[in-house]
Amino acid sequence: MSTPDTMLPFISAPWLDADGNPLSVRPLPGLRADVIQSLECSYPGIITPQLKALLGTCCGLADTDLGSLDFTGCWFQEEPSTVFRPALTLAIDDAGRRWIAEVGNHDLPGPVWCVFPDPEVTVYVSNDLAAFVSTLHEYTCRGEMQTWLHRVYDEARSVWSQRHVLAFRPHEVFKSDRAIRAWVSRLPFNAYVYDLRERNVERGWPYGVAGPSGRHFRCGRLPVFAVAGLPVEGWRAPTPRRVAPAILGTAAGEPAFAIDNSVGRRSRRSGRRNPRRLPAGHRTWGRSRKVPLETRPAARTFRANALAKTGAYS
Repeated sequence: MSTPDTMLPFISAPWLDADGNPLSVRPLPGLRADVIQSLECSYPGIITPQLKALLGTCCGLADTDLGSLDFTGCWFQEEPSTVFRPALTLAIDDAGRRWIAEVGNHDLPGPVWCVFPDPEVTVYVSNDLAAFVSTLHEYTCRGEMQTWLHRVYDEARSVWSQRHVLAFRPHEVFKSDRAIRAWVSRLPFNAYVYDLRERNVERGWPYGVAGPSGRHFRCGRLPVFAVAGLPVEGWRAPTPRRVAPAILGTAAGEPAFAIDNSVGRRSRRSGRRNPRRLPAGHRTWGRSRKVPLETRPAARTFRANALAKTGAYS
C-alpha cells in the first residue's frame, strides 16, 4: 500500500466522534492537473508523484483544532528557520505554534515539527505527513486533542528546562560519532549541540538558547542541530584598560608613568623634577645621566684650611 493510500481514510470520509456524530473537520477538494503543474513553481520543494496524487484528491483539511491544514504551500509564509528549508508550513494555530513538514526525497513531506514561540523550542511530532494526519484523526475522534496538545507543550517545557543538560559542546567531540564528528569540529566553540537521533531522549531542540541573535546549524538533513551566539553577545567584549596606582603625589585616577600613545611617543612623566638641568652642550642623548650634586661652600673652606696647616701652600 502506497503512502497516499494510508491517508485515504482520513481525507475521503467524514471524521466521526466516539458516538458516531460527524465532526467539523472536513477535507478540502483536490486540485486539477493543470493547477498542480503550475504549483510546482511556487512549491517549497519537489512535488513527487505521490504528493501529486494526494493533491489531486485533497489539498488540505479545514476546521481542525490547529486551524486549517494546507498541503499546497500557498496559505502560509515560508518557514523563517533556514535549517528546515525547504519546508511546508502546514498550519499556524491560535497559540502561534508553527506546524511544519520538511520537503525532501520522501514520498510525502516529513518529518513534521512543531515550532513554539514560547518557550523557543522545536519539538519532533511525526515521521511524515501521513503519520501526522493519522495522529490528528485519532485524537480528534476520541475527543482528546487538547490532551495531546498539552503533552506536546509539556515536552517543549521539559526541553527548555534541560537546555544545558541535553547539549554538548564542540570541544566534547568525543561524545559524537563519526557521522557528525567532522561537522561538530567546525562549529563555533560556544555552540550548543543537540543530537535528536536517539529516541530515548527529549526529541526537541531549544533554538532560542543563544538569544534573538543566535545562529542555527544543522548536520545535513540529520536531526542534529546546534545553536551559537554572536560575538556581540558579550563573550568577546573589550577588556577595560587598567590604570596604574598613583605615585609621588599623583591623583588617584591619573597614570603616574609613561604610557605609549597612539603614535608611539611617550608622554611626560609625572612627579618631582630635578631643579637642576645640565647645559645643552653637556647633555647625553639616548641614555639617562645622573645630575652631579652641587659642592657645598663649607666643604671647600674646610679643605683649604687643612692644606694650609700641612704646608701645602708655600
